[in-house]
Amino acid sequence: MATTESWSDPERCPFCGAKLASPGAGFVDHTAESPDCETKFETWRDRITDDVAGGWSG
Repeated sequence: MATTESWSDPERCPFCGAKLASPGAGFVDHTAESPDCETKFETWRDRITDDVAGGWSG
């Protein structure tokens, strides 16, 4: 199982290790289809939001 601490493969989900159709849009599609990964992504995003100057662009 992949973890965000050791994740290094943009073609796999950093939360569950599933192979993605593509590194960008494939991840978005994956989180839409995987509620667990979507929740983990939102938690991660909330935790780092203050680290991203100017907030998220997308």
